Amino acid sequence: MRSIIVILALLIAGCASLAGVEYQPYAGKTNVYQGEGGTKVIVDNVDLWADGTPPSKFSILGVATVAVGAGSSNEEAVRSAVAGKVKEMGGNGAIQINNNTSFSGVVRSSPSVLLTNEPRQLKFAVVKYA
Repeated sequence: MRSIIVILALLIAGCASLAGVEYQPYAGKTNVYQGEGGTKVIVDNVDLWADGTPPSKFSILGVATVAVGAGSSNEEAVRSAVAGKVKEMGGNGAIQINNNTSFSGVVRSSPSVLLTNEPRQLKFAVVKYA
């Protein structure tokens, strides 16, 4: 019985996958924006804006893309991966460009777990406060 539980736990853990964070630098003529505020979560001293923008001036450094694999993925792992990329690129925060609910097949099964029936991409604008 104990070995069945261990095998099931390993199978469930194997379903959760999170690929690395891809990054593309941003280039544009005008790159200073005035945000209006919104909701944020702070992860490793990095502001992650899920709804809205920072209530100050900021510039866009680039776009970070996180692929969330089929099965389930821990939202904390996604946030941590994005925060790490923001720090690596010299930013202060990230603004979520697309919303999880805009994807068919992405369901929030609990406050911290995302379920998908196929791989999805979440995109974040990596920003530096002016």
